[in-house]
Amino acid sequence: MKPQHYIKVTHLLNGIKDPVLIIEPTEGIVEKANKAAIDKLGLSVTGKTLDVPFREEFMLPTNNGAEETCIDFIPSSISIAQKEYVLAIGKTTASEQHLRMQLRNLEQERALQEMKTSFISMTSHEFRTPLTAIAAAVDLLETRIRMDRMMNPFYKQNIAKISDEIFNLNTMLDEILTLSKIVSNNYEVKKTPVNVSQVVDYLKFQYFSERKDERKLEVKVVGEPRKISVDKDQLSKILTNLISNAFKYSTHENPQLKLHYHARKLVIAVVDHGIGIPEKDIPHLFNSFYRGSNVDGIDGTGLGLAIVKTFTEMNGGEIKVTSEKGKGTKFSLTFRYA
Repeated sequence: MKPQHYIKVTHLLNGIKDPVLIIEPTEGIVEKANKAAIDKLGLSVTGKTLDVPFREEFMLPTNNGAEETCIDFIPSSISIAQKEYVLAIGKTTASEQHLRMQLRNLEQERALQEMKTSFISMTSHEFRTPLTAIAAAVDLLETRIRMDRMMNPFYKQNIAKISDEIFNLNTMLDEILTLSKIVSNNYEVKKTPVNVSQVVDYLKFQYFSERKDERKLEVKVVGEPRKISVDKDQLSKILTNLISNAFKYSTHENPQLKLHYHARKLVIAVVDHGIGIPEKDIPHLFNSFYRGSNVDGIDGTGLGLAIVKTFTEMNGGEIKVTSEKGKGTKFSLTFRYA
């Protein structure tokens, strides 16, 4: 390569940040390397005859001592002073040994994750056994006190408090176990055509009737009911969490659940008239363990809405929230029909 051409090529190559080689195609000699290539491969790369097929993608080991990496070069043709050369532009990549180390680390991380999931699952189940026994004992105690006609405001208040705390602990264990399964990709979505109105009626009767504060869930249906394709168990968890929150974060008015059957989609809205959510908290609302800045003194783990969002998206749905502090909150779920 003539000196004037050499200078022009030098300026051209040094303007490229990635390693670049100019290779004489007949003998496979590296005529020119830019600074990035010399830094990685050493000064001896210029003038070196390559012992690898360089007309297709090839790799060269770096000269960085203990750091075992390679440069993956992609060749193309270039004409300099009417002579054909090979222009090879490279990207640094890990060596085979380094890749094996990364794979081993990933396997160790997966094993640790599986062990953590198993531990959380075992711990959750172990906690359930005494909680179930306590709940049964409280029910028997309440029944006996009523039979003996000894029930008074003191007993009634404390029995109710124990029952509420048992429910809260069970909910917390459910959320921790569920999130653990989600994180470990151990949650399978089993979609079937689901009648949402029936699910809502069941949840309303099972969990949100005969409340001590005498509030109830108001359900409104608009349009002709149609089935959606979702995992029924996951949909139940989504709605249970949102309805529970609607009761938890409001005190006087009844929460509302609206089913609006549009032409191509179902929109489920859960509305309360409670404390609302500060605007600064809304972007972080679906993050695990995040709780609003105005919920001090109200029980919660900060896991429920993270699970709700994950289950909604796993079932092909969308979730949105609108809220105004001190006036209430509205969660909207959108699902396509089956």
